Amino acid sequence: MLDETSLYAFDFSLGCSIRLLKGLNMNLRGNYQITRNQINIAGGDVSQDELLLRQKQVQSGYNYYTTIGFSTHLDPCLTRL
Repeated sequence: MLDETSLYAFDFSLGCSIRLLKGLNMNLRGNYQITRNQINIAGGDVSQDELLLRQKQVQSGYNYYTTIGFSTHLDPCLTRL
């Protein structure tokens, strides 16, 4: 089962940092993942009640997220004031 070619995972990540002003950056990150290797999940039909009560799991197939953040950096000579 470990050498089965139909089981795979693909992950793509991207990030950048944009300087808005001197000492102020905006950080952007993103991730997209396709998963087809969840061999621990039982096959068969799952009712909506079983899924909502977390009695059984289903394969997710994909996952994604994005983040936006800000960072600052003060000049060391300014912090002595």
